[in-house]
Amino acid sequence: MNTSLYISSGALQAFQQKIDTSANNVANVDTTGFKRRDQSFSELLANQINNQTQANQEVGRLTPNGLRVGYGSRAGLTQLDMTQGEAKETDNPFDLMINGNGFFQVSVPAQNGVREIHYTRDGSFHLSPNLNQAGSYYLVNANGGYLLDQNGAPIQLDGKYDVQIQPNGQILLKNKNGQGGAFLSAQRIGLVDIQNPNILTNIGGNEFAIDTTVLPAGTNAASFVRYMAPGEVQISSGYLEGSNVDLTQEMADLMTSQRSYQMNARAVSYADQMMGIANSILK
Repeated sequence: MNTSLYISSGALQAFQQKIDTSANNVANVDTTGFKRRDQSFSELLANQINNQTQANQEVGRLTPNGLRVGYGSRAGLTQLDMTQGEAKETDNPFDLMINGNGFFQVSVPAQNGVREIHYTRDGSFHLSPNLNQAGSYYLVNANGGYLLDQNGAPIQLDGKYDVQIQPNGQILLKNKNGQGGAFLSAQRIGLVDIQNPNILTNIGGNEFAIDTTVLPAGTNAASFVRYMAPGEVQISSGYLEGSNVDLTQEMADLMTSQRSYQMNARAVSYADQMMGIANSILK
């Protein structure tokens, strides 16, 4: 009875996390550049095994070699699904969509005054005046983060130029008064490739940061971030990437998880009733 109680209670926690993950995916079905997460499960091994002193047997094992008794399952990793989302045309020249792998880098102020680098697939940017230089602008996102170039510096634009973002990330400038030809800016969109997206953690605002607590020993964030070469992926100006959430699949997963949660809740109730009957017999 105790075993059934352990198995069912563990399953309740696992399916609750699965429901939370699916609910978060459904809530972001219309979020620009959102990447869904998939919940996985792993088996729980017995947390206590009676000692055994027979020859050629593992100390602490009751079951035969190669076989362990488990106490159900638990929630494992929540893996990030990097499948490309649907393209949405906006005709805004500062709306950018990455076709393929990669992330935009944005610089945001931290609590200690030092700016932090976040990563996002949301390419919705707009011009924001540079208060320190009249007629100069930054490209910023909805959270106020500066879009960074290939050197990790905020992209700065002069108001006297018309701007076109090229598919390879380069910035084409043309004088608004019609004098002179078009030329390329020294800055270009700095896209980065995260070699293992599962080290990213959601920090809100449709942005990610690298979770340093899960990095292997002897590595740091720079070990997993690679600047992408011009033309390695294509950038579409005037488009935004939609969410990659399949609402039909998510609703099916959500209903399955809810049914499983209900079944395990009932199993916990039955186990509790049986324990109560056994205790009353002993009295």
